[in-house]
Amino acid sequence: MFGKRAIRDNAQRFSIKKYSIGVVSVLLGLAFLGGTVVQAEESANLGSQLVQPSDNTSLQGLEEAQPVSVVPDSNAVSDSISTEVAPETLTTPAPVAEAEVSQSSVVSVEDYQKMTANKQEVTVEGYITGSLKLGNAYGSEYSNLALGATKDAAAKDTIPVQLVGKSDVRKAYNVKDNPQYIGKKARVTGISENYFNKIGIKSTSKIEIIEDDSISEETKPVETPAPLEPASPDLTPIAHLRTSEQGKEYSFAGKVISPINAWGGQGFYVQDKSGAGIYVYPKKDLSLKQGDVVELSGKLSQYGSELQVVDITASKKIADDINTPLTTLTIPTLSADKQSTLVKLENVKVGTISSDSFDNATFDVTDKDGNVVSIRLDSRSGITATTLKEKITTNDEINVTGILSSFKEANQVKPFSLGHFEIVKKAEAIPAVEARVSDIQGEGHVSPLVGKAVTVKDVVVTYVEKDNKFYVQDLVSDDNVKTSDAIAVFLPKHKVKVGDKLEITGEVEEYLGDGYSDKSETDLTVTQIKAKKATVVGTAEVPKSVVLGVDRVAPTKVIDDDAFKDFDPENDALDFWESLEGQLVTVKGARVLGPQRYGEIYVVPGNDTTKKNNSGGITLQSDSYNPQKIALLTTNRKFVAKAGDYFGKDITGSISYSYTNYKLLVDNKALDSHQDGGLKPEVSRIVKDPEKLMIASYNIENFSANKKGTKDEKVARIAKSFVSDLHSPDIITLIEVQDNNGETNDGTTDATKSAQRLIDAIAALGGPAYKYIDFAPENNADGGAPGGNIRTGFLYNSERVKLSDKPVAQPNESATWENGELKYSVARLNPTSPVWEGTRKVPVAEFEFNGEKVVLLGLHLNSKRGDMGVFGKIQPPQFKSEAKRHQMAEDIKAFVETGFSQNERANIVILGDYNDYEFTKTLSIIESAGLRNLVKNHEESDRYSYFHQGNNQTLDQAMISGHLADNYEFDMVHVNAAFMEEHGRASDHDPLLLQIDIRKVNEVPKDFPTVDKKPELTLPLSLTPKNEKANTPRTQTEVKPSPVTKEGQQTASGAKQDIFNDSKAESLPATSDSDTQLITVMGGGLILLSSLAIASHKRKEY
Repeated sequence: MFGKRAIRDNAQRFSIKKYSIGVVSVLLGLAFLGGTVVQAEESANLGSQLVQPSDNTSLQGLEEAQPVSVVPDSNAVSDSISTEVAPETLTTPAPVAEAEVSQSSVVSVEDYQKMTANKQEVTVEGYITGSLKLGNAYGSEYSNLALGATKDAAAKDTIPVQLVGKSDVRKAYNVKDNPQYIGKKARVTGISENYFNKIGIKSTSKIEIIEDDSISEETKPVETPAPLEPASPDLTPIAHLRTSEQGKEYSFAGKVISPINAWGGQGFYVQDKSGAGIYVYPKKDLSLKQGDVVELSGKLSQYGSELQVVDITASKKIADDINTPLTTLTIPTLSADKQSTLVKLENVKVGTISSDSFDNATFDVTDKDGNVVSIRLDSRSGITATTLKEKITTNDEINVTGILSSFKEANQVKPFSLGHFEIVKKAEAIPAVEARVSDIQGEGHVSPLVGKAVTVKDVVVTYVEKDNKFYVQDLVSDDNVKTSDAIAVFLPKHKVKVGDKLEITGEVEEYLGDGYSDKSETDLTVTQIKAKKATVVGTAEVPKSVVLGVDRVAPTKVIDDDAFKDFDPENDALDFWESLEGQLVTVKGARVLGPQRYGEIYVVPGNDTTKKNNSGGITLQSDSYNPQKIALLTTNRKFVAKAGDYFGKDITGSISYSYTNYKLLVDNKALDSHQDGGLKPEVSRIVKDPEKLMIASYNIENFSANKKGTKDEKVARIAKSFVSDLHSPDIITLIEVQDNNGETNDGTTDATKSAQRLIDAIAALGGPAYKYIDFAPENNADGGAPGGNIRTGFLYNSERVKLSDKPVAQPNESATWENGELKYSVARLNPTSPVWEGTRKVPVAEFEFNGEKVVLLGLHLNSKRGDMGVFGKIQPPQFKSEAKRHQMAEDIKAFVETGFSQNERANIVILGDYNDYEFTKTLSIIESAGLRNLVKNHEESDRYSYFHQGNNQTLDQAMISGHLADNYEFDMVHVNAAFMEEHGRASDHDPLLLQIDIRKVNEVPKDFPTVDKKPELTLPLSLTPKNEKANTPRTQTEVKPSPVTKEGQQTASGAKQDIFNDSKAESLPATSDSDTQLITVMGGGLILLSSLAIASHKRKEY
């Protein structure tokens, strides 16, 4: 599925550390000194960042020098670490005076190399010569450029230029993706800083490719610009625009008051003469700059809680003089009329500064009266969190300037320049207090000593996560299960190892770990010590780990029942895992619940008594998210594991937290005892009956004709599932069919080639010659990956079923009933209704089978994006996406009820990805129309189609008319959810299979075939799945109708029926039809593709 934690696969950055030279020989001669001291003056919070090989500095020879002291180098830049012996042993020479970087003009590479980095903005001109692996060697990297004085400059003679991760500059100019720029002359603008142990450019905000004969900035003649036109009449004042109807286009004028693209999408803020402002998000370059006065036309919309203008149709600079003064306000007076304008807050205190993998910074500021507002610094502005932390720190008193914006209905101030932070008073250093780890952790989710300087003694290193983070634990426990005895320690370039006994001095902080972009609003923090110094004073035995299910038993139902009011580890799972934060925990006989993904392997102890499903996993229940499970977090994302596997030896690691979930950090070698549990993909046990209608539903996860996005292996696996695992259903509801070129965002919406690719693969395996029908969505209007244009469509075997002989609806015509039947053979359900805006429209088709009509709806309701994690900091969590699904369910219910009011025996089938569970309100609403919820009444051990964060669950659902309840067979065929691609996984969803007998009661239709005239079909040669014994009967719940309840819903009772009691398989001759046909309903017309002929109508855009 698009957007599921894709962010996690992106590389992260760290700040390069500068090491003083000329001390290695001295260090190696001091082995007789006492304990090892590791000390750091680190301004950047790097706890969640990974070292990139391209930025790594080798320090061979220093690692063996144990008796050393690492102290801040007063002569290095503020982000550096200096490696020296004790101050009294060595003296630091005075720095050599050098020229400072000029800010008044473009600087050549030769001149810049003679200067001293001053952390001010600079523009340097030179040739792009490649990228650097190390400071003196070329490599093939995304993270930097090398800028030389000549095209063939040696690597050691170049200036390193940082390309900030995920920035538009990196995307546009990294030489791995853009090798055409090597050898080109360029002007690079960024912050003058040391990089790769020499002067370089960081936080690069702009790169301009220029011709070799371009005239430098300082000598370029001034060109006389063409005269600008005055503003057009009848423009909408921005203040009026802000209260106007959204979705309509307006023309307005204003002055650009922010840099272009400081928040992505080439966006910027404008302010008019009245002082009102608004954000413009064009997603294209309008050739503007800060200070321009511009007239714009575009559509008013809202993103989050901030107004913006998008879809810019006209843009021109105009002759006007607009004064945009800075407004000084207080936090209480940050009012709506000042939104999207520059404001200044004075004398506010800085809170804890959090950073993320993009080097963005977020923190609160508080005034003297305790009023609080959030500050957000986006690294795309050219100023990073790393740079900011070198200027300000927690508890500093500052003045701050920025754009006043709104985020999730709350005010937020967005600076975009380092000059927007003025220091009024630096925070005073607080003397360290001596504390035990258990005192620091406290009985709660936030340390009672947060922000305090502490000294911790008598602790031992229990786990080393990376070269800037490790875990320590009190040697003597306080025997209080409510307080963890362990804690994370952040210390860049530490040299500690497990078993080292330490004394640590540092500051207690609540650190926001890895997470999604909104983690500051959703995630819990991890208590850690940001160490200034860690001294090895000896070695010690590592304390015994806590054995899950033996020493401590996790709650199995309640996550939190009091909104953090009471800290109750015995009953609340959220508090249980917090009480173990940082501690060594052991899982004995770990049972794997589902496939490894993102390095996470969800497990429960071998003695866990939770009822398991038929894959060995645990299924999400209406009253339990199974909070006793835990994810083993490994750095090996290629580790192969699936549901039902297990580990033969104990798994031990430290408890941590990221992405709104607790995790157990484990070394890769701890997974060596992995054992295959023997689970195999299934084959459906339903025996195909030629006199019954077989319908399948399958979310095929972003399937297209684009071979880069959809590999041939995936196509083959899905085709095999239809032919072999699902026995070639008569109709298939296909979900997440992308347009022909997949996620190439060029306006293409047609999916005929995507469908044909699958049809051909099915035919190649001996399957039917399916036809396909869908409605092409408007470009990027129905959700999913940008450019992908996912939709729901139907494959059908015309040898078995046919579309009713009725007109096909126009794209904006709704499916309607006439005399108990559909008016159109194919239509969409209320496609113009706001209920379906931004979501896949529901195709409704009327098929004929053996003389009976069947109405089929294919659902793909809105996703759960925006729902809060159940282990987040907001309790109870909010599932905001549900409200829209409830509206959709009401729409579907009304449609079904209309059909039943005209024809109480209407055969209605609703299959698809409901994006909700079988026990939720969404399903209840639809079911109440007179339908039967097949998943809810399916056998519990087989009731799942998806795996997410340790839980099997059902997002794919099936409902049928109540009068068909005695005449169906249903199966959830597990070929994907429990497995990885290495096991044959082709999608993140399992398909559903339904076979129903829709013949009229006590009446044989006139056109129903006799036994002698049965359609020729191929039945499976074996009805026994590979992973089951042949003599194991498969049971199926048969739903019996019961009286209507007070709410209008019928209850259902299940009786087990053996549908797998005949081991004989009938093999009949296979049909063949080379004339494969493809039907796609386009905007305003119908396209019919055939191997014999092609007929098309003119496409009408809509």
